[in-house]
Formats: sequence, C-alpha cells, structure tokens
Amino acid sequence: MSLPSRDEEFLESLNLASSGSTNESLATAAEKELAQLQIQKQEQMIRQNQQFLLQLFQDNASQPIKVHNVQITNGEQFRDSFIRAQFRPLLAGNIVSFESYLKTVDNIVKNFVKLGIVENILCNTHKVTAPISSGGFLFTRGFSSGRNGSAGAGAGAGAISVVPIFNTLPVKRFFAKTGTNIGNGEGDGYIQFQLRNIFGGGENLVFDAVTGTKTHSSYLVNYNQPLFNNCNYIWENQFSINSRKLDWIQSDVMSKTIVNKIYTQFHDTELNHEIVLENSLRTLSNYGSKSFEVMQQGGQSIKSSIGYNLIYDSRDNKHLPFSGKYFQWGVEYNGLFKFNKFPFLKTATQIQHSWGIPFLNSHILTSTRFGLLYPLTKKSSSSSFSSFSSVLDRFYIGGPNDVRSFSLNGLGPRDQNSFIGGDLFLNGGVSLITNVPRYKDSNFKFHNFLNCGRIVSLDRNSSFIDNFKELTHSYCLSYGFGILYNHPMARFELNFVLPLVANERDSIRKGIQYGIGVSFL
Repeated sequence: MSLPSRDEEFLESLNLASSGSTNESLATAAEKELAQLQIQKQEQMIRQNQQFLLQLFQDNASQPIKVHNVQITNGEQFRDSFIRAQFRPLLAGNIVSFESYLKTVDNIVKNFVKLGIVENILCNTHKVTAPISSGGFLFTRGFSSGRNGSAGAGAGAGAISVVPIFNTLPVKRFFAKTGTNIGNGEGDGYIQFQLRNIFGGGENLVFDAVTGTKTHSSYLVNYNQPLFNNCNYIWENQFSINSRKLDWIQSDVMSKTIVNKIYTQFHDTELNHEIVLENSLRTLSNYGSKSFEVMQQGGQSIKSSIGYNLIYDSRDNKHLPFSGKYFQWGVEYNGLFKFNKFPFLKTATQIQHSWGIPFLNSHILTSTRFGLLYPLTKKSSSSSFSSFSSVLDRFYIGGPNDVRSFSLNGLGPRDQNSFIGGDLFLNGGVSLITNVPRYKDSNFKFHNFLNCGRIVSLDRNSSFIDNFKELTHSYCLSYGFGILYNHPMARFELNFVLPLVANERDSIRKGIQYGIGVSFL
C-alpha cells in the first residue's frame, strides 16, 4: 500500500534533514505535521471500524442463532446450581436472533459484575460446525443446551450454532481493608473484613468495626446473598451494635439492631424496590440536655418496624448529577408488638431533578424532601403531648448537607438547649453548578444555591389541613456560594453561607461552612 504524495513529501523532508541538506527547524515542522496526519488517520480508521461493526450488527440483527453449549473458565469457584441459573437463558435450546443473543450475554455479564464476585469477565463467541462433547474444550466447565449435545439438532434452517465462552477472573475469597466512612456531617475510621462468594453463589459475609467523630463505637456483621440464585434479588441480614453521640439533644444512644432486608438491583430498568424488617433495642442516655422530653424518654425502648421503599433513579451520577431524575418514596410502620413504646406510621419522599444549560456552561439541580410521622400512641392524661413520638424516630433538618447556613439538625422545635425534632417537614433547594473556566472536565465546580425548609410538631387535635397550613409559612431561607469537588466516593463542599430568613430558636451559621457526604439538598 503506497503512501499519499503528501506523506512522501514529508518523508523526503525527513530524509533530507537527517542528511543535513535542510535545516533542523524545517525537519522538526515536517515531523510534527506528519505525526499529526498519522493521528488523524488512526482516528479515521477507528471511526470506520466502529461504523463497520455497527453496520454489521444492524445487518445481522435478525440472523438466527442456536447456542450449542456454554463454557466458563475458572468455573470451580462457583457451584453448579448458581452457574446453571445464570446460563439458563442461553441453555433453553431455542433459536434466537443475533440481537437477542447479544442482549442475553450482556445481561449475564452484568449479573456477575453487580454481585462483586468477579474482578473481570469477558465473553467470546465461537462458531461450531460439528458436534462437540460437553467437555471437549480446554475450559473448566461446559453446559449443553440440547438433550443430546448435537450442534445440528433442532438448529433450524439457516441458524448458526455457536458456543459462548465466558472467561472469568474471580475475586479473592478473603479481603480486608481499612479506611474512612464519609457521612453527612461526620467522618469515621473503620476496619473491614470480607468473605466473598463463600458457597460459590454470590454469598458475602462482612464484618465492620468503626470509630469516629460521632460514632463512639460500631460493630456490624452483614450477610447477603442472591435470592434463589437470582442476581436481581438480594437477601441481606445485618446485626449491629452502635454507640453514637447526638449533639443536638446532648445525649448518647446505644442501639443493638437486627435488620432483615430484601431488595432489587435491576440493571435493565431504573425502578427498584426494598422491603426492610428492623428490630432494635435502643438506650438513650442524657448527659447534658435540659429538655424535659429528652429526660422523660431516657432509658430503653424497643423498635420493631417493617418498611417499604420505592426508588427510581435515572441520574448520571449519584453525588452530583448533571442529568436525570431521582425519586424515592418510603413508608414504615413501627409497632409490630405490644411492647413497642412509640408506635408510628412514617412516610418520606425525596425528588431530585437535574438538567443542563449549555449556553451558560452550567447545570441546574433541584431537590425537594417531605416527611410525615404520625404517632399511634394513645393519649393519656399523664403523658405530655410532645411525647407521642420518640426523639429518636423524628425528622431533623438543617446542616451543611441539608438546609445550609444552619447548624446540623438545628432547625425546628426546640426545648431548652435541645432540638427535639419534628413530625412534619418540607425542605428544598436550587443549585446552579458551573464549570471552572478552562477546566470543563475537572471535578471541581463552582455553585450558587438557595435552600429553604420548615419542620413542625404534629398537632393531633387539629386536622391534617391545619397541620399542613402550619408547614407552609415561616420558612427558613438561606443563600450561599462556593466550590465543590465531586469525588467518586463522596462530595466535598466549601461554601460561604448567609441565612436570609430564620426563626428565633433556630441555630444559624453565617460565614464559611464545610460539607462532606453522599447526599446533599
């Protein structure tokens, strides 16, 4: 293959330069021009190859495919029942289109990845023309799709018999790490031990030990596994012992909790579900609160609740989305047993929407949160009205990750020196996120924001309409601007904040405020 005349001229220039017939500056310019031309050619070849493959797939999308058998490398790391469940869509023995075959293979690969049981997995497809025994390949394990294993049996006219070969690199069974947990307004150091893929079907056992700014000590044991070998449904069981400091009520809480959870993790849809059963023994210890309600609720209480969460998430990034929508609605009922001291019905909703403004080189992010806790405690003459719900179950708002320009959980009902939370809240925020000039692809961004919020106690002697009317006035309002950094694990913010509207008892924060976490208003 001959080079174009322009390339030949450049090569001649380079040869002349090496022999000293031209000056060095001309040779250098010719080299740069030739290198640039070669880069352009490579990019053009890549685009042509991509277009060729895309056209090839489109032209053969309806090509009938017959899967003869399935092979997997390093299959000894997985039990037979789990592998057969993953490969069942390919082993049905049906003739499918080439497009359907590719989608099925892609779903199988995603199932292995989202369980975290492989470090890497690739699939190669081999065409076969003659019967091959199930163990004929030099691979760990093979599964036949037909009764007799014949490549031609039932293949149908025009169908191509293929063998997909999944090359897997399983994860190590034992794994240990240390690091930090980043939460809303707090940070913890931890050590973690993991036993992964214990029984060859995606079963994981995790032990965590944590200590930090707000958490005196925390120990957690988590066992999770796919439900009936289905990677879309996860059964999770947690046992934890946790001791935390709650500065907003000047108290410590020790909890011993068992959580049983079943949740979905579909990759082909943006809608997922979660069912949670929680049993917790909580001990509230007052060390400095002057609130009569906090002192009254000190001691032990048992929470036994069942909850459901509906989650829709189409965002392109969990911490700082530039496009997409997020919707979460949850409902929780506490009071499964007669000894539950503070039964309630609780619901909460969060909505987030993000879209771009190209002509401003910016994005707008809006967030809204709403929550209602309805106490089911029967009224008695000896109990104060505010004690219908526990201070450990109520909603709290305010802080660097919530309504900025206020202290952490420093909004709403206050009793003496303690913020005791509320049963009904509504808050929201609008942020304008702008790229740093000349650094469009940087994780650093400028942002301006406007936050508002209101939280109240529920008056059971009044109607819901009256309670919602109470929620719709006397809003707290704040404005700020600053710089943020979007790390893959969390989001960091350094802002100058200014409270515009505040109530007398709110704990305001003016000036510099630092926020770190995974969820922001």
